[in-house]
Formats: sequence, C-alpha cells, structure tokens
Amino acid sequence: MVELGRIELPTSSMPLKPRHDNSSAYGGIKHHPTPSSSHKIALRDYIQSLHNRGLSDNYIETSEKFLRRYLDWLGNTLATLSTESAEKYISLSNHLKLNTRKRYADYLRAFLKYHGMAFGITIKKPHLLPEVVSDEDIEKLKDAIRNHHSWKRSITNDLAIIETLAKTGMRRAELADLTVGDVDLNKCRVLVHGKGNKDRVIPFGAELCEILTEICHGRAETERVFGMTKSSLGVKIHKWAVKAGVKLHTHSFRHYFATKLVERGANLRVVQELLGHSSLATTQVYLSVTADHLEDAIQLLE
Repeated sequence: MVELGRIELPTSSMPLKPRHDNSSAYGGIKHHPTPSSSHKIALRDYIQSLHNRGLSDNYIETSEKFLRRYLDWLGNTLATLSTESAEKYISLSNHLKLNTRKRYADYLRAFLKYHGMAFGITIKKPHLLPEVVSDEDIEKLKDAIRNHHSWKRSITNDLAIIETLAKTGMRRAELADLTVGDVDLNKCRVLVHGKGNKDRVIPFGAELCEILTEICHGRAETERVFGMTKSSLGVKIHKWAVKAGVKLHTHSFRHYFATKLVERGANLRVVQELLGHSSLATTQVYLSVTADHLEDAIQLLE
C-alpha cells in the first residue's frame, strides 16, 4: 500500500500526485502532508485536468463545488478518500431528486477514476417529461415586473431577461456569459457559448431585437449584456416568480421555448440545434409534452 496522509491506494492504482515530473511526490515537499492538504492537492490536480481537457467552466465550477463538500466531509469524519467513503457520502443525498443524485454520482466517479479508484454506483437517469409552462404564467411574471415600483431601467432590464430566455431557450449560464459582442443586432442573432465549449447561433425576432438594441446601446463589446452571474439570475427569476405567484425558474423558459417550437411544427433536428442538445433523444421528450403526434396516429384508426 502507498499511504499519503489519510489517502490510501493499492500500489497497482494510479498514484495520487500532481501530473508533472519532480523528485518528490509534491514538488519538493519532503514531509507528509496533513489529510486536509492531501485532499486539497487531490482536488487541485483533478480540476486542472478538467481545464486541460477543455471542459466547460460551468461543469468545472459545479463539479469543484460538490467535491469540496465531499472532501470537507472526509476531514470532519476522518474518513479516507476511497470508494467506500464516496459510496457512504452519496447515500447522504438519497432524499434528493434522481437527476441531482445522478449528477453527484457522476462527479464522484470521474474524480475517483482520475485517482485510480473505481466507483460502482450508477444512478439511472429518470425519464421525466419537461414541465409544462403556460403563456399565462409567463404573462403573470411580466406583470409582476411591470407593476413593481422601481427604476425604469431596472424594469426594462428584467423584462429583457425574460424575453431573451423565452425567445432563445438559452441556459442560465449561457445567458449570464452573453456579451454585447455576441449579439448581432443587424442580423438579429446571438452567438451562444454552450456546454462543452460548443458554440451555436440562435436567431430572434424583431421585437426582441428592438429590446436588445436598447440594452446594448453604447456599451463595450466585452461587457455582459445583463451584467449578472448565473446564480444572481436564478435568484432574480425566483424572486419575481414568488411575487407573481407562479412556479417558474430560469430553466422553465427553455422548456417553454422548445415546447412552443414543437407545437408549431418545427423540425426536431432544428430544435435540437437551437437548444444545443448533443443527442436527439434529449430533444424528443418535447414530443411527449405536446402529444400531437400521438393524437395524429390514433386518428388513423378512425
């Protein structure tokens, strides 16, 4: 066994050390690091590997946030970094939604694999239909913003956020990262920097073009259009939703956008491209929301 602080790996496993050559395990540090410093090094090296692989900033940020909680838990419980401790830690999330638990398990699996350990727990992604978002709820949200006593500029900005989400289907992180230079007001298009560093172009209509023209006027191309982080966007939408008495969040508008396109007969491949889905199967769930194709099939029996 090779022991590093409280991290134990079989000698046949990948050694837990930085991915660079040096004469000692940790760049010339001769003493055994404490468990907490061992964990910090383990996480630091893994996160660097994600950057080296060109994974999205959003994935790296959320992965690191979860893994920090796991490593803090190790320090508090004096457990070792191992398959067994990871399985015990993931069991603490059994009360959460399956999608969340699956994401957490994926984070742990990738982290342990990097350090030469297996993680056998696989949580199957549930087949859930996207939420149905009504036009009425969208309008209630807009009315809550319009009727709020605030600066006109603030109201204009918040309404622009709602319109942009509903008419482009962007993810929260994509909207937060959208810069003035990404908005082509002449062609009424936005360049979206999506998951896995995959860019895509989304056209939009004249109404939204007029709104974004007002928002972007006189600003530097490097400025964020809405000047907010993805977290602050989520908080803002939640605040307005509570005020309006509707159950909406930032992702609701993505469902709304996709469902409307499918309802109006848009080609599923085109919808996939607009949403930035890597798999058509992910987009196909919106067919089940509308169910029009099922009704058409049944009509064949009449």
